[in-house]
Amino acid sequence: MAAPADVPLRDPQAPPDNGRLASILKKLLGGKDNTLTSSIYDQDPNTSVDCAAGAGLIRKLPRRVVPGLPRAKTFKRQQSEGRERLEATKLTSEERRPASVSVAGRLRPQRSISRGHQDPLRSSAPGCINDTRGSTIVTPQLETSVPQSPFDDADEKRYLSIPGANGDIGGEHHEVSERVPSYTEALSPVDVQSTTSSQYETMINEELERKWILNLSMHFRDKSRREKFFVTYRESEYVWRRVTISLDYRNAPDDSLEKDLLHIKFQREKSAKIYEAIRESLQDIQFYNTVTNLKLQTTDGRLHVHVVEDVNEIINYPTTQMIQHLKCQCVKEKDLEFDSHMSGFVYKVRVNNKTLIKKEIPGPDTVDEFLYEVNALNSLRFSRSVIEFYGVVVDDEDETVKGLLINYAEKGALIDVIYDSQEDGNSLPWSLREKWARQIVQGLSDVHEAGFVQGDLTLSNIVIDYEDNAKIIDINRRGCPVGWEPPEATALIDSNQRISMYIGVKSDLYQLGMVLWALATQEDEPEAHQRPLRLDPEIDVPGWYRTMVEYCLHEDPRVRLQATVLLKLFPQPEHHDDYE
Repeated sequence: MAAPADVPLRDPQAPPDNGRLASILKKLLGGKDNTLTSSIYDQDPNTSVDCAAGAGLIRKLPRRVVPGLPRAKTFKRQQSEGRERLEATKLTSEERRPASVSVAGRLRPQRSISRGHQDPLRSSAPGCINDTRGSTIVTPQLETSVPQSPFDDADEKRYLSIPGANGDIGGEHHEVSERVPSYTEALSPVDVQSTTSSQYETMINEELERKWILNLSMHFRDKSRREKFFVTYRESEYVWRRVTISLDYRNAPDDSLEKDLLHIKFQREKSAKIYEAIRESLQDIQFYNTVTNLKLQTTDGRLHVHVVEDVNEIINYPTTQMIQHLKCQCVKEKDLEFDSHMSGFVYKVRVNNKTLIKKEIPGPDTVDEFLYEVNALNSLRFSRSVIEFYGVVVDDEDETVKGLLINYAEKGALIDVIYDSQEDGNSLPWSLREKWARQIVQGLSDVHEAGFVQGDLTLSNIVIDYEDNAKIIDINRRGCPVGWEPPEATALIDSNQRISMYIGVKSDLYQLGMVLWALATQEDEPEAHQRPLRLDPEIDVPGWYRTMVEYCLHEDPRVRLQATVLLKLFPQPEHHDDYE
């Protein structure tokens, strides 16, 4: 289907106003908002307009954005973007740690731009360039001499007379009772104010933390230069949209968004570049209630946004009847207060002034793993070495389960605790590491004795609370990341077999050995070291600890002792309660 800007007017002399055409089409076809604002990209880039007396000129923005109307995804494209053809993009160590630091201190590398964009100011910042202060972006005020849109009332009537444009396209007839706002009337309050480049940078970064949240990025297994981003778009406090963005970098035109993204290293920075490119047009997009896919494609200098429902990512959420036997607390989505994004599909939220972690179902292929984790956490309420289970998140109609809630561990993941101590040059005291080792072994013993398997016992899935107690999280038996698999699974991986069916108690015990090795050596990435992992003589740990690590890391699964047996190797603690 053609984008709104591509619909011809009867009068060829009348220059089209893309924003107003999109607004009219959206009203006619049942858009959710009756009042739409025009995108700043819809201004003629060759037009220079006074913003105020001596204030300078309207900035020439790098590309126009043309949002299309929703349409069905072709079967060929649906097949090509199936999850089995995608692979998660491996994050760098710098990108993997943002949840452990404050928002203000998060890594924000310099954003890359193509050679065609050498503007010292941000390429998508709205407004004007003040010729007396080069670092200031000034937006046009409503009372200034900005010309009216060339798309006048007569043009609107001519457009509405196009066959099918008056609602006779097989859908419900929608009355257009409001006048479509002109460009200056449609400017948002932020655009109307004068904004410095640093203020604009701060505003965008805040929106990337709270409004446009990158959950996951994936590339294609066939090594083609294509990429898919998974984003949560918080349209409002209680309206969260699941959005995927498809990009094809093959044959990317010069001076295009696709070409820019090719030269950006960090996935978060790519997401930021995408958001800035389409930010002003998001209000013109009709989002699906399931998952909306935006395919971004630059053609003839315009960035086209093709809108389809991403049927590959629609989640068949469990019904509330499926968890009734747990008799756990159910919290409606409207009762959650968003605090911040942690990582992936994990958020920090508040419920009745209590800080919790909300964990969503990542995709359609992880529903069973989610239910496994809910049942496991509910059964392990007795364990003080497994994270406390608070309840589940349900939709506002109390019909489907959307996520789970667990307690928040203030000091973060063990991988970050070890990393930060090494960065600060402070060695973690052995007494603390021994305490954590005991609690981790106890937690894994509780998991196994309750009839479950952790499945992914890495340093990222052990958290430390404010009392310096270690807790196991993420009990879903989904498998382990590369480098954490037991030796018996190496041949399976090399032959491209899925190892999820082979995940069990013995693989948990091998990963436990890697965790214990990391605590002894204070290395935050044991998977990066050459195997077999051994504790060198200069590592100052007791003999019983060395023996425990050797048992767990043995290549023969039959030699690895059960966690309940490993607990007996620890010396009798001075205090019977490790949590005192």
